[in-house]
Amino acid sequence: MKLRLENAFILASALGCKANTNGTNSTGGFETIVPSANLTWTPCYDGFSCAKLQVPIDHANPNLGTTFIPWMKLTGKNATAKSPSIVVIPGGPGGTGTGLLRTYKSIAGSMLGEQYNLVSFDPRGVGISDLAVDCFAGNTSARETFARLLSTGVTNLTETRKVEQQFYSSSIYGEWCNNAVATSKGKGAYGYYVTTPAVVRDLLSFVEANARSVGEDPSNAKLWAYGISYGTVVGATFASMFPDRVGRMVLDGVVNSDEYYRNDWKDNLDQMDESIEAFVNYCHSAGAEKCSFWGPSPANITARMDAAIERLQDNPIPISGVPDKLPTLFTISDLKTGFINSVYQPLAVFPVLADVLKLLEVGGVPSAFAGFYDSQGLLNLNDGAQMIRCSDVYGRNNITTLDDFKSHVEFATKTSKYMGDLFPIWLGNVVCRGFQPDLPEGMIVEDPISGPQRNSSFPILFTTNTIDGITPPVSARKMSSRFPGSTVLYQDGIGHTVIAQGGSPCYFGHVQAYFQGQMPSPSIGNRTVTCPRLFVPFIDTQPLPL
Repeated sequence: MKLRLENAFILASALGCKANTNGTNSTGGFETIVPSANLTWTPCYDGFSCAKLQVPIDHANPNLGTTFIPWMKLTGKNATAKSPSIVVIPGGPGGTGTGLLRTYKSIAGSMLGEQYNLVSFDPRGVGISDLAVDCFAGNTSARETFARLLSTGVTNLTETRKVEQQFYSSSIYGEWCNNAVATSKGKGAYGYYVTTPAVVRDLLSFVEANARSVGEDPSNAKLWAYGISYGTVVGATFASMFPDRVGRMVLDGVVNSDEYYRNDWKDNLDQMDESIEAFVNYCHSAGAEKCSFWGPSPANITARMDAAIERLQDNPIPISGVPDKLPTLFTISDLKTGFINSVYQPLAVFPVLADVLKLLEVGGVPSAFAGFYDSQGLLNLNDGAQMIRCSDVYGRNNITTLDDFKSHVEFATKTSKYMGDLFPIWLGNVVCRGFQPDLPEGMIVEDPISGPQRNSSFPILFTTNTIDGITPPVSARKMSSRFPGSTVLYQDGIGHTVIAQGGSPCYFGHVQAYFQGQMPSPSIGNRTVTCPRLFVPFIDTQPLPL
């Protein structure tokens, strides 16, 4: 059997809670641009305009100096300089918006409308923005050694030694980052000044600079935005800090901001197993020609999948003799990481997951597993991403003691049968306990996010797939309840964020109408509206190049 593994797979990071590393090498076109407090656009790449916006390192203390944020613009075919600019807020944290906008170039206008300018940016500490810090100072051996120490894979409370190794080794990363910041002689000394509230103030600086550039009053300028995954935290924080500056705001693939700022992450487990149940049902419905792991009933597929998991748990598969690959084992952690990746992009990865399960069942050639996943890539060691996350939770971190971590592991394993034992170390949030940022008050978010007393100047539109195994609908409902007048728009589908799964004409019709000032009419009895299913795993292919 010739597998899709050969060309497959890691699509999961593009928009989600893990940082996006695709497109981070986006220096071409920015090298000669001089940072300026004025938004001066320069032609770059093929059909884009670029700018480096100069902003204060600390908006409350201009004496510290300035940093810059790289911005990229795609002018709509029917847009003018004074047309609204929709800011695409990238995911992660650690996702690069400039790379994301380039990815969406050919389809952006049809999704959001050609009468707008679409812009995006690399947040401070990310991509080619300023304030970046290399925690290991170029010492790749130290970085790889730490990754091996922490990335011990699946765990539960019966594996006390592994839980303790994960917990005690986690502090090493923060200690290296603390030292890198403390010993930096340049702007790296402000490496922790990358918090979400600081990014929000950078966004406001862009909105005001954009208004000045077209001769409008900056004090009346408002943010128009489409936030994705972690970008929904940025959007919700902006609406909480500056509710009167919200023009239009769509938040897609909604993170529970309160859990994010506490380093809690409970909501994220809500639909993980439901996503795997959907894999089983879609596989059965598609038939044997479409799904290699097909069975005569969903129960049959589930039983065989569980048996394959159990066999791999006790019998990892040795892999050797593969060109450009070191000898290794294909383990239960590799398989379950594949489960998590499939939850991000089911249209693309469900068929790959079916192939792997079939190989496990029939005893496939070990080398065939080599392209599936490398467990050493399990931990996301994107320094910018961790700087943002761990600075955001400082002073309110829910995981600082071994008992805290054990409680986190226990909750995860009880909540998700298929991914709960991998989720804590895959997420990597335990590393934040070692970070010691020294932050001024203006860098720290107020708790809680928004509330009835903070009506945004235009209601927010929260959007979600009906099944999202990373940012489930429960988070969208909770965040919507914090913002009076907001509505939840559901796309009947599966995967992380609506936009990454393609979206339906119904969905983008509602989004375009929203940007024109029309809130979707809520269903009777609740403030939601649902669009019908468009793409089906095993039948349809991945609609977007992510």
